[in-house]
Amino acid sequence: MIRIALVAEPSMLHDGVRAVLAGVDDFELVGATAGGPGAVAEVARLAPDVVLVEAGAGGPATAADLRRGGAGPVVLLAGAVDEVPIDPAARAGVDGYVLTAEAGTSLIAAVRAVARGQAWLSPPFARRLLDLYRAAPAAPRPAGGRRLSERERSVLRLVAHGRTNAEIAHELVLGESTVKTHVSRLLTKLELRDRVQLAVFAYRQGLT
Repeated sequence: MIRIALVAEPSMLHDGVRAVLAGVDDFELVGATAGGPGAVAEVARLAPDVVLVEAGAGGPATAADLRRGGAGPVVLLAGAVDEVPIDPAARAGVDGYVLTAEAGTSLIAAVRAVARGQAWLSPPFARRLLDLYRAAPAAPRPAGGRRLSERERSVLRLVAHGRTNAEIAHELVLGESTVKTHVSRLLTKLELRDRVQLAVFAYRQGLT
């Protein structure tokens, strides 16, 4: 079972998300809370595997507070692509982005993906992300990128392509624990928070 907590203000969206989650056999909605100062403590008490955060309940700020409080992967629900800037949200620790209009199969896929350690972008968010990076001027590659070993580059490349640790281990013929160690070292070496930021770094630096 994937244990899920919902951070959202009471609304039709709130009820709709509950209905979607209730229809999935391997999902368990362990609790829901509104945004605000009490959300972090309530989510910590519930100890879910995945947290769904509605943009109107604080969005990236709430996600950042949840991650600092020890919460697991966060999926952000937004009414429009421009409602929540992607870069600040990624830096805040958001792992998945779903439009509320797609809060059906897309939400289910997003929850399953982030529960496996992957990232998830609804197609409109992916389009927005590509447009932003194509419009941005090329930046010089930082020293962190040059310090990576060939093995670390290989792991980073596969993380950027959305592979799980198990899939990376299979592809590179490594133990899964070795892959976890490489991912941890990459996060430390590049001073990044999570796999979403690793993927963004890889794309920005042309390492994919």
